[in-house]
Amino acid sequence: MKQNTYPEHDVADLSLAPLGRRRVDWARNHMPIMRSIIERFEKEQPFAGLTIGICLHVEAKTGVWLEALTKGGAKVVITGSPGSTQDETAAALVEDYGVSVYSRRDESFDDHINYCRKVLSHQPDIIADNGADLHELIFTESEFSHFQSSLLGATEETTTGANRLREDFHADKFSTLIINDTQAKRIIENRFGVGSSVVDGIMRATNVMLHGKKVVVIGYGYCGSGTAQRLRGMGAHVTVVESNPLTLLEAHMEGFYTAKLEDALPDADMVVTITGRDNVLRKEHFELMRDNTIIANAGHFQREINLPDLAAISQSQDKIRPHVTAYQLEDKQLFVLSDANLVNLSAGDGNPIEIMDLGLALQSLSLERIALNRESLQNIPQPVPFDIEMQVAELAVKHWINH
Repeated sequence: MKQNTYPEHDVADLSLAPLGRRRVDWARNHMPIMRSIIERFEKEQPFAGLTIGICLHVEAKTGVWLEALTKGGAKVVITGSPGSTQDETAAALVEDYGVSVYSRRDESFDDHINYCRKVLSHQPDIIADNGADLHELIFTESEFSHFQSSLLGATEETTTGANRLREDFHADKFSTLIINDTQAKRIIENRFGVGSSVVDGIMRATNVMLHGKKVVVIGYGYCGSGTAQRLRGMGAHVTVVESNPLTLLEAHMEGFYTAKLEDALPDADMVVTITGRDNVLRKEHFELMRDNTIIANAGHFQREINLPDLAAISQSQDKIRPHVTAYQLEDKQLFVLSDANLVNLSAGDGNPIEIMDLGLALQSLSLERIALNRESLQNIPQPVPFDIEMQVAELAVKHWINH
């Protein structure tokens, strides 16, 4: 329902709200799990009086999730990620649900971090994070250090964020439920959802044929394996590069070519990074690639691909399609998709709606657990409680199989 006054926000253009409203409506029509949660939350009001600060892609499926939180009584403030924001959806969230949105599709990474600061300036009681960007500010900037003792708890969407919490910050001041630690998300969303959406994003960005292409996939976790499988399903000849020997063995047993990165790159038509780590492709790797290689990132951060390294050895750069930049080197040209932002969200619409129905249900019930029963959780990064995962799986079976 349209608001008469709007909360503080920074979006591209509020006049885009009608288009965003149609996007959210379309998504809601294909999200039966979230519709059932919205109905329950509206009656039970689990978030009454609470502010939830969020860092997650601002797009239509997220809009349905925010509908659940606001109808459940929460005040919500959100920022997205560079390159993935749907400006029309951002406008609709401000107008329809009174959400404070700080997100623009053309924002830089510095803009993004400043928007994260804006989110925390609203003094949230709970945070829902994506890549641990909100957590990083809480653990590294004195202005936000008070959240270490005041937050009721948090969620973290990604493996990248979970790695940062466990390895970089050793976060033990409040509970953070890691959505990506669940088998439901790893198998359903990461393997099937990400695999489909990465291929979709590459196809939309390039319009090239995948059949017969030699594609190197760097990283064979759940997202990487799903991407490799979908690319193979499109007829690509896929080589997997993976540092974990057990995971590399899995790729081998599933029928993929495997190789060291330096050996795989010279023969590749396309390279896809999907590791969640920084600087996976650097100067020495670009120098190994052949003319007209297409490079895409499907990992969380743009910095998986070291674009400053590539720019330093390039004579010129030219955006030749909306999501394709040509880097002219002395003896060849390389093509980078979506400025190394997440190709499935920047060049496409992200994971399929039904897949995100399940993933955002995990988020919703995890936030509810933090709001109503945080005493049952430890002050460390931890998996989503098993009963929540099973509840969401049962809802998926009910609505996807037995409907």
